[in-house]
Amino acid sequence: MSKRDTFKLEEIKKQMNYILSRSPDEFGLLPDSEGFVKIKDLIQVLHEEGLSFVRKSHIDELMMWEGRGLFEIDEEGKRIKAKDQYWSDFIQPVTDVPKILYTCIRKRAYPVVLKKGLFQDNNSYVILSASKEMALRIGKRKSPEPILLEVRTYEAMDQGCLFFSFGKLYLTHWIPAQCIFGPPLEQEKEKDKKKKKKEEREKDKIKKAFTAGTFIMTEEKRKGRKRKKSKGQKEKRLERRGEKA
Repeated sequence: MSKRDTFKLEEIKKQMNYILSRSPDEFGLLPDSEGFVKIKDLIQVLHEEGLSFVRKSHIDELMMWEGRGLFEIDEEGKRIKAKDQYWSDFIQPVTDVPKILYTCIRKRAYPVVLKKGLFQDNNSYVILSASKEMALRIGKRKSPEPILLEVRTYEAMDQGCLFFSFGKLYLTHWIPAQCIFGPPLEQEKEKDKKKKKKEEREKDKIKKAFTAGTFIMTEEKRKGRKRKKSKGQKEKRLERRGEKA
């Protein structure tokens, strides 16, 4: 292994060890009940932290190098955890929550969420943050253009919602629709229309670039050319006959 490759793996190891063993919540990661996080989510976090070159192959290589003593990958090869975990308490019920929390959803789910609210089963959570920036950071891992939602927590608790905490993250299984606020739905539809028009204009530009300088012969033009040609030939034959006479 070259010095450059060794340096890269050392850098990845240090970042992974801090993220997985010390403070996953600081990076918007929520480990499951066994302490694992999805490898694809970890790679996205590493990209966000400036290690944009990292691929799954780097983690596999690290596990064959010095990673086995620090990390564990599940049997399916899709989740990873630190063998030594120094988190504070894991998921704890909490009543002292900020008045407003933020979360993100995919754009296509927005109309349904406004009507029915947000739901997760008993084995997973809606992840919220007191920071808009963190909520967007988490949201962009699932969608390039997520919708940022504002959750009125006091109203949600009045409706029977239970909140939990994991470090700097807040969690819940459901949020009623009347406690969720976001951009006007019509405004989002207008954004989609503008985006679609922009894409269509780009396609037209590409199409024109390919057809520039070419001449498309239509059936009418072909027939017109043939008629003109036949008329000229007829006149020439008449002129020849007149000369002979």
